[in-house]
Amino acid sequence: MAFSFFKKSPAPQVETRKPVQPARGGTASRPPQSTPPQSGPRNVAPSVSPSSGLISLDFISRDPLEGARRMGKGELEVQDVASGLHPVVEEAAMLFANGDDEAALSALERATFDDLGSSAEQVWAMLFDLCHALGRCDAFEAHALAYAERFERSAPTWPASPSRGAANGPPTLTLSGKLCEASRAMIDQFDRLACKTPLLRLDTARVQDVDEDGAKMLTEALVKVRRSGHRVAMINVTSLRDMLAPRVIPGTAALPEQWLLYLETLQQLGDEATFEEFAIQYAVTFEQSPPSWDARWVSATLLPAAPEPVKPNGKPAVALQGEITGARQDAFAVLTAGDHPPGVLKVECCDLKRMDFISAGLLFNVITAVQATGRQPRFVEVRPMIAALFVLIGVAAVAEIQQRHF
Repeated sequence: MAFSFFKKSPAPQVETRKPVQPARGGTASRPPQSTPPQSGPRNVAPSVSPSSGLISLDFISRDPLEGARRMGKGELEVQDVASGLHPVVEEAAMLFANGDDEAALSALERATFDDLGSSAEQVWAMLFDLCHALGRCDAFEAHALAYAERFERSAPTWPASPSRGAANGPPTLTLSGKLCEASRAMIDQFDRLACKTPLLRLDTARVQDVDEDGAKMLTEALVKVRRSGHRVAMINVTSLRDMLAPRVIPGTAALPEQWLLYLETLQQLGDEATFEEFAIQYAVTFEQSPPSWDARWVSATLLPAAPEPVKPNGKPAVALQGEITGARQDAFAVLTAGDHPPGVLKVECCDLKRMDFISAGLLFNVITAVQATGRQPRFVEVRPMIAALFVLIGVAAVAEIQQRHF
């Protein structure tokens, strides 16, 4: 669904709740309103208006040329394109653009306790993006659990590379920390989500330890989900297997729940020979019937094969990278190079970490110059914090913006 950037609507009335943590940052100052030039060329800052909720997360303008009008060489008038933005989206985007990461994070965290209406997904996307950028893994996962609980669907998972997050395929839930009695809320969330989807990926890469209570809760949840006709594919399970292996001692009748979880990891990995060996040892050690091998629950059988990576063909992709600040004239030279053919100009932004307000305004000017040559920029894999700035500054009114998904 596309944004309607020029339709104004009154800001929604929001009932707020007290956040868990006090605010750590301030509010962002609004950029000055633009005025038509009186004489001679001048740089004009884009205008920012009060806002309401986002309509979608695609940030794609229906008319890529709407919203900007050439006034003369080096001059343009930016129309009000931010009327669809929620105030906290504007505030956090400006704070992040100015390098005030902590204040931006505080604003987003406070906002998740409010009724955000149609802007909820965008605010949460920005929160996950900023937590990942700051390396706040624990905060990311805490917010992920809150997100899954509130919206009753799979939350984003911590990606090794945010631009390569799993946007497609079965939903994924990440287990982290020590699996113990204190993990009951996390296991219950897994139980609820797994019973709502035909196939769920359960990522165990961040599990640091497990005790008898945690092992029992997880194995019982897996059995329950399977009995209900749903499937669970455990991914990155090798580390969990290696953690449990030294604790599984044949002839020592201790840690029976961790024995069962160890057998589950072997089942998921498709290691039938080792599974059968330790299933017999379990029966001898505990004088109980062990689980049976079932090839249907092998993770590789449940999950579709990953597609082969697409090899680049021809010229390397046009890309924006790193932090672009200070409105450097050479920052966007790659867009104005004369060897790009007419048509859509794809601009990779997966490695673009930050852009300040002034540089975003310069990008607006560059885009209009590029369009005059018959090329239409399409910015792909734009991180949510920068995508919000592009909407605020008006870039999304003159170019297609495809936001990154975790």
